[in-house]
Amino acid sequence: MKSQVLIVDDDPLIRRLVRDAVQSLDAVALEAADGAAARAALGADGMGLSCVVLDLGLPDVSGRELLRQFHQLHPDLPVIVLTQEGSVEAVVECMQAGASDYVHKPFDRTRLTTALRHACEAGQLRARLRQLTAQVRRQSGFATIIGDSPPMRRMVNLLRKAAGGDVTLLLAGESGTGKEVAARAVHAESERCGGPFVAVNCGAIPDTLIESELFGHERGAFTGAHATRRGRFEEAHGGTIFLDEVGELRIDLQSRLLRVLQERVVQRVGGGAERPVDVRVIAATNRDLKAEIGGGGFREDLYYRLAVFPVEMPPLRTRGEDLFLLAEACLRRFRERYRKQIVGFTARAESALRSYTWPGNVRELENVLERAVILEDGDRISLGSLTDDVVCALEGGEGMVGSVAGAGLMQAPAPAAGSPREGEAAAPAWHPVRPFAEEERRIIRNALVA
Repeated sequence: MKSQVLIVDDDPLIRRLVRDAVQSLDAVALEAADGAAARAALGADGMGLSCVVLDLGLPDVSGRELLRQFHQLHPDLPVIVLTQEGSVEAVVECMQAGASDYVHKPFDRTRLTTALRHACEAGQLRARLRQLTAQVRRQSGFATIIGDSPPMRRMVNLLRKAAGGDVTLLLAGESGTGKEVAARAVHAESERCGGPFVAVNCGAIPDTLIESELFGHERGAFTGAHATRRGRFEEAHGGTIFLDEVGELRIDLQSRLLRVLQERVVQRVGGGAERPVDVRVIAATNRDLKAEIGGGGFREDLYYRLAVFPVEMPPLRTRGEDLFLLAEACLRRFRERYRKQIVGFTARAESALRSYTWPGNVRELENVLERAVILEDGDRISLGSLTDDVVCALEGGEGMVGSVAGAGLMQAPAPAAGSPREGEAAAPAWHPVRPFAEEERRIIRNALVA
């Protein structure tokens, strides 16, 4: 795509000379004779311009004021200033107002062409960066969050507002509700999207290593520290750090984290110097941190530092039809991974999925469907391919599986080779799961007879 240059000058001869220089670079020249025409041509989004050539001596508005307006609306848009003023003070003033270059009238054609070439190259790089940023956001932004239920719309609306600032977030909710997915989406939609996203599971790192993992260490700080190592906060400099399961941190480490949040500096283990870090912190927990504060397990001052913008992640059981939006997305992913031709679910399998309360939330749904795709031989996920917990929910026996499944009492036998599949006119290929009381009576009766 060709570069576009907006020429703003009230002198037709100057516009023609600048137009010739623009066209010599195989770029497109657009013209405006005054400030009003320039504002209209620029538009709200810069209309894909690569740069602007602006004369400061316009008839209807101060060129310097127009330059400030351009810079305020489009701070990345290169502006080349044309003027007859040649003082150093005038040049400095224009640069401070947002000009990217300065050409004195009467201008040298070579000097103007060089300035235009540099400005157009910068404008093309800016446009390419916008395209890449938009692509990243489509792949990892809010478009990756699946769900259209009222709880999800409310949550995404909060996250969108938080992404526009640099506020610290606390994502609370049950395990498996997608807290890391939400954190990555906020990062991708924020001004920090070009920086790193560093995720740390505070509950998965041993207590002896977590301090070094977060804050880094100097060589010789402890046994095995053979080299200096940056911590996760330093690795996240310029981006976002995601502290998952932050409620698992020891009290002494909570005080160190509090200092990082307050002062924006880290001190490596075994080191004396404090190192500045520019990071956005997103923390997550499945614990009730206010209850932990009451029990002495979490610092109150740290809680209020983290909960600047708290967001509650809704559990899957409250999300209605989001269940099948997620199920279809999982099905597409797993059938490609395992090269299956599965197109959906049988009616009985759908009923079972609806009946189950999903205590493990989205993560459990993914696990159940991955297993089902591996087991299923037909073109639809059938009841026999689902886990005992899900099947038992359909039969009204949810919560009873754990006590009997280990003995094989609740297992649905596999269909015989060549037997009709579920939903066909012949007898079903699975055996209904018996209620616990009935199964208990059968076992006792068989034992007495024996």
